[in-house]
Amino acid sequence: MPLLFRYNRHLQRVFFALVILAGLYGWNYAVTNWNFDLSLFDLSGLLNETDWMESIAALLEQAIQLFLALTSQG
Repeated sequence: MPLLFRYNRHLQRVFFALVILAGLYGWNYAVTNWNFDLSLFDLSGLLNETDWMESIAALLEQAIQLFLALTSQG
C-alpha cells in the first residue's frame, strides 16, 4: 500500500503562491528580453479568398518559423 503524506492547507497555499510568483517572473522576463518583429507574420495570403484550412495551416507554419527564430542560437 502506498504511503500517503498529508500536507496542511497553509503549506499548499505557500507552494501555490510560489508557482504563481514564478509564472509572473517568467512572464516578466519574456516580455522584457524577447522582442520580435511582428512583420514576420505574412498576412497577405489571408486577404485573398482562400480555403480556411489553408489559412490556418499557413498561420501555424509561420508561428513555427517564429518559434524557431526565437529559440535559435544565432
